[in-house]
Amino acid sequence: MAIDISKIKTSREVEKTLQTLSPFEIKNELIRLADESALKSTAITLNAGRGNPNWIATVPREAFFLFGQFALGECRNVMEEQGILAGIVQNKTGVAKRFEEFLSNHKDSPGASLLEKTYHYGVDNHDFDADAWIREWIEAVIGFNYPVPDRMLSHIEIIVHDYLIQEMCGIGSNIGKFDIFAVEGGTASNVLYF
Repeated sequence: MAIDISKIKTSREVEKTLQTLSPFEIKNELIRLADESALKSTAITLNAGRGNPNWIATVPREAFFLFGQFALGECRNVMEEQGILAGIVQNKTGVAKRFEEFLSNHKDSPGASLLEKTYHYGVDNHDFDADAWIREWIEAVIGFNYPVPDRMLSHIEIIVHDYLIQEMCGIGSNIGKFDIFAVEGGTASNVLYF
């Protein structure tokens, strides 16, 4: 998005002050101005800066929490002790079929459509073994295993790669393969780089 600089009216003194600010300080000032403007109108300012947004994307979270219910059920199928302990899913066989049945039984639940589309994206577009694909989801949502390889879960890495190519290069781009190493945020990625 290009900004028409002629529409920004500042004095030379303000320009000199802005030149002394870091990008974070400028961002904070812009957020302050946007918040001030929002108080005078009915518009809401969406702030996605530095990992502290004032909004959430509900559909992915609904899908996450719905899948979490399925994953807990799979753990309880392994072992359940007094309603407070469950087992770790060891067997991959048949988990995709049980997931399909779960989706069928919860098709009207918030997030179900995204889960179904994501599941089929992996199976249909990448020929993922359906049981291994869902097993990886269970490991991720329950958090009972470190990723192997240790940089990212193997099926998820392929999907993230597709997303990055689509968003950064355009749908249908074929510019090669990137190695992806998932980290918590920008600071962690800088540490890895250096």
